[in-house]
Amino acid sequence: MVVENQKLGVIGVGKMGGIIVRSIVDRLLPAQQIWITDLDKNLVTQLCDEKGVNAASDIDELIQETDVILCAVPPVAVPHIVPQVAHNLSPPQWIVSIAAGVTTETLESYFETPPPIVRVMPNIAASVEAAISVLTAGSTTEVEHLDFTKKLFDTCGTTLIMEERHLNAVTAVSGSGPAYVALFVEAIADAGVHVGLPRQDAQTLAIHTVLGAATMLSHSQDHPVVLKNRVTTPGGTTAAGLHALERGGLRATLAEAILAATERAKQLDTAK
Repeated sequence: MVVENQKLGVIGVGKMGGIIVRSIVDRLLPAQQIWITDLDKNLVTQLCDEKGVNAASDIDELIQETDVILCAVPPVAVPHIVPQVAHNLSPPQWIVSIAAGVTTETLESYFETPPPIVRVMPNIAASVEAAISVLTAGSTTEVEHLDFTKKLFDTCGTTLIMEERHLNAVTAVSGSGPAYVALFVEAIADAGVHVGLPRQDAQTLAIHTVLGAATMLSHSQDHPVVLKNRVTTPGGTTAAGLHALERGGLRATLAEAILAATERAKQLDTAK
């Protein structure tokens, strides 16, 4: 459903910012209700030409023209970008941030009177409308702000609303998760080549096996062990493979990866 009464400004249209804009044009907002800006003016020009959105010369102009500000900038840029936003923002304008690890409390600290802020952790699968995005509310955020943000990120996948205390773990699991899955697929494909499969066939088999298993789990909502047990027969090939994975410490290694990424997300908060 297209929203007619909101104008969105997007700061940063590289990677996630650009993906989000491409997802929402004419699905959530008409192109004429979207303004964008970026230090890389080539990105701005390209997206304006492609989608017909408006180019703002800088953050000041973008805020003058819009109601909701999406800060699609990396954590390192927050101390430089958010003060500029704070200098120009006035009620009832409000903010959505996708900066990993940067808490709503930190974002609010840049304002004398904190505006409504929704923090979101999306992932790169938004580029194929298959993201999982988790939303959390700041101290002055109301239901209508969460509702609009949910509609925004629903255009590029699935959304959940969670307490902010979970967001660093969310970043580790779903934000970084596509990289883990890509590594897993690469490893399966490499192993397939090792046992004699052609490279392209091995990769296709690995990709579609992961895709099919994930689709089954999504549709059934069963615990993963149910699917694992359906595939595993006593003394069979799957049992032998699972034994090798357990012996190699797959579970422990994945747990260590999630822990490491969670701790790194905590370090990204610019207040620390």
